[in-house]
Amino acid sequence: MEDVEKIVLKMVGSRTNQNQYNLFKMKACWADIIGNNNAKHCSPVKLERRILTLEVDSSVWSNQFVYYKSQFIRQINVFMGTGYVKDIRFVLGKSFKKRDRNPQNSKISLIEDKLLIPPVTAAEKKGLQQKYSHISNEKVKNAIISVEEKRLGLEKLASEGKIKKCPVCGEYLKNNEDICYICERKRIRELEHKLWSHIHREPWIKWYDLNKVVRCSEEEFKIIKSDIQMYYFEKIRLNTANEQEEKLGVQLKAGKPLALIKEKEYVNILKFLKKGK
Repeated sequence: MEDVEKIVLKMVGSRTNQNQYNLFKMKACWADIIGNNNAKHCSPVKLERRILTLEVDSSVWSNQFVYYKSQFIRQINVFMGTGYVKDIRFVLGKSFKKRDRNPQNSKISLIEDKLLIPPVTAAEKKGLQQKYSHISNEKVKNAIISVEEKRLGLEKLASEGKIKKCPVCGEYLKNNEDICYICERKRIRELEHKLWSHIHREPWIKWYDLNKVVRCSEEEFKIIKSDIQMYYFEKIRLNTANEQEEKLGVQLKAGKPLALIKEKEYVNILKFLKKGK
């Protein structure tokens, strides 16, 4: 089998193609490599320069997987029969479960579908030609000028109030967005980290109390807290939680601090969580 694989890798040729082949191989056997439960929450999406990118479905699981990074690398390399993967990068996303319905593939192309981008004037075109006259490769120069012409057109639309810019990064917005997709994702990641820290310290905390410290919508709070609950409840159900994690899970379920939970109630909640109901 190893000889066959060497032949296949030789046939696919370039390192890029070999990375794609190895990535496909990992995806096909992902649950076998890192375990069924872990595989439900992450998946390999990119392999480049010996760095494997794993997409993780929540910040809670991402934080957990960081602790197992070395173990994952060993298991992957044992499975692959090489020591090629030297590092793992974790990114948030759920495209491995279901393709994102609102991807940020190209802000400009979406704008183009609805608005006619005004052409540059003769003077603007001449200015761009002069600006990039030092580029000897005509193909590269024309490509750069084309992008700059489009940018100038979008600037005109923005100045006319027909399109808006993201207040954070300055990218052009589509539809009625107030912030671009990338900046919104960054905001959510930062919010998840803050909420995770507070909920970890006070598992019983309610939205209206937390909102005084960390500004967030009630819906955002519910989603992130649900992720945290799911993580700890699953650990308790699988009997992999330590004593501290069990206490955290019980407080999350009861919605009150440990000091207010009687011993009998604590035992009953823990039994309930271990049954996974």
